[in-house]
Amino acid sequence: MATFGDQYQCPTGHCGRLVAAKMNREHEPLTLWGLTKIKIGPDYVVLDVGCGGGKTVSRLAELAPRGKVFGIDYSRDMVNFSRKINEMLIAQNRVEIIEGSVEKISFKDDFFDLVTAFETYYFWTNLPNALKEIKRVLKPGGKMLLVNELMYGVTDEKLVEETHVKLFPLDEIQNVMRSVGFVDVQLFSQSRWNAFIAQK
Repeated sequence: MATFGDQYQCPTGHCGRLVAAKMNREHEPLTLWGLTKIKIGPDYVVLDVGCGGGKTVSRLAELAPRGKVFGIDYSRDMVNFSRKINEMLIAQNRVEIIEGSVEKISFKDDFFDLVTAFETYYFWTNLPNALKEIKRVLKPGGKMLLVNELMYGVTDEKLVEETHVKLFPLDEIQNVMRSVGFVDVQLFSQSRWNAFIAQK
């Protein structure tokens, strides 16, 4: 039987919309902190992976007023939710939300200045493959910002089990980033918040 915790992996239906609204509220402090760690140019083309409730997409669009922000999520219901949140920006052709997977991103090589991923790597089927795909769609010199709060060995085991997350030690995440070809991999930490920045 499906539980509320199941909704964090692929939110669907009414419960999924409740989870999306909850994530928009509860992830705001972490997201705002993470965004202070990277410079975003006004004309950047940005991809937000696992865009969920869509609020991060809105914030990215504010930071890149002459650019364009794309969001992808593999939950169709979250795509629709995020489109509703960003309705005005979509009408202005400043935002586009599509259904898709991080392991098969439907964009050409060297397309984005920045790829962000907030509170989502835990659900990726294969971390190295996902990171390779992110690197592929980044422009030369482009950067990835990966921000997370749940931590290996720290987060409550019951929560890990209920939400089906797969956590890795911070140094292992850095090593995987380097192994797929990212350079200048940096880690910023504040309490349980962590932000990785890696350059193509």
